[in-house]
Amino acid sequence: MKENGWDEWVRLVSEEYGLDLEKDKETEKQKRILEAAIHVFSEKGFEGASTNAIARRARVAEATIFKHYRTKKGLLMHLVIPAISKVAAPYLLRPVLKILGEDRPLAEIFQDLYADRVHLVEQNWKKIKIILVESLFQPELREAIQKHVAKAFYRVMEERVEEWKEKGRIREDLPTHVVARSIFSMGFGLILTKNMLPGLAVQEDEDKEIAWTAEALLHGIAGQREKG
Repeated sequence: MKENGWDEWVRLVSEEYGLDLEKDKETEKQKRILEAAIHVFSEKGFEGASTNAIARRARVAEATIFKHYRTKKGLLMHLVIPAISKVAAPYLLRPVLKILGEDRPLAEIFQDLYADRVHLVEQNWKKIKIILVESLFQPELREAIQKHVAKAFYRVMEERVEEWKEKGRIREDLPTHVVARSIFSMGFGLILTKNMLPGLAVQEDEDKEIAWTAEALLHGIAGQREKG
């Protein structure tokens, strides 16, 4: 997506899910509510969180939450949908476009790509945890991720894979979607295990783990016996 299309894209996403980002500029009280919601949703999940707990943490009356967001689900949507649309532009796709567009060895490209994604997740872990977990149970969130993030990311990766195939840099016999999925899966696996299984699935320093992940992606895990 071209640079001048991002603002329009954010507007369309917001309108589709009933949010007016221009009208709904948060007051200091609303900012406290949203910050409290991030903590409570992250700690307890959507079903386990209560508006009363969010209100106490935000130091507001529970009625204030209903006044601004109507329901707990309305609060979740107001918190997550703008995060998806706004974060996707500067943090998800633009760095990916830059890294994938560089004319360097693929090992370096994938190392930089995975390092960039690892740092993104670590800096935004609470919000991302909410989005990932609740998307399993909230169809609106799952739909938003699929339509406005996953598809955009896949298109970018698909174009680059096709270009690499034409230049003979990667195998031509594998379908493009399999290559794109493998690139995504290796990075997601590193990020997930780094946060959930530290010391087990991730045992060395970050640079070494990222380099090994890129090596496994590009050259596989089969030994000489299997290759023969």
